[in-house]
Order: sequence, then structure tokens, then C-alpha cells
Amino acid sequence: MVSKVDPSTGEAEDDGVEDEYQNAWESMVPDFERVNEYGLGPRESLTEAISVVISLLGMQPCEVLVRLQFGVDGPKDIAMKLAVRSKDENVSDMIHEIVTSG
Repeated sequence: MVSKVDPSTGEAEDDGVEDEYQNAWESMVPDFERVNEYGLGPRESLTEAISVVISLLGMQPCEVLVRLQFGVDGPKDIAMKLAVRSKDENVSDMIHEIVTSG
């Protein structure tokens, strides 16, 4: 479940909604999941790094699920952990190849 949080109190609302992305992630078997970490080098901001990755991967709805985690290492170095699940092992591998050669 996903709930909105009241910023003034920090309390979650009682009526959450089902997290369709989490459900989709969990429904796809991890047999062909590929996970790796990549340094994205110096970027002006985390927002810029996220935009670069979305553009690089050409992310759009399809039967491939991508989970990204970003972190800041130093003043401008951005790191990214990429996990990909798909129904085809080659697709999962290709997504990582795109990032590696990016």
C-alpha cells in the first residue's frame, strides 16, 4: 500500500492505495533479473542524473520493469543501482549493456 503523508505532521493517511508498480515487480519472476551498480560521474544534481538515465534508457511502459536507486557520493558524483526484470533474459542483459556503454 502507498499512502500520502501529511508534511505538517509526518503522519500517513489511513486510506492508502495499492502500489501497482510494486505488484508488477513482484509478479514478474526474478529468473532473468539483472542487478548492478554504476557510477554516473559528476552531475549538477540528482535530478539531472535521473533525467539522463531516463533519456538513456528511453524509458516507456512495456513488459520490462526497471528499479533504480540513486545515491550521491561526494559533492557531485552520482551512483546508481539498476535492477531489471523481464520475461526474456536477453532483454535484461541488453538494458545493462546500454547503461554500461552509455
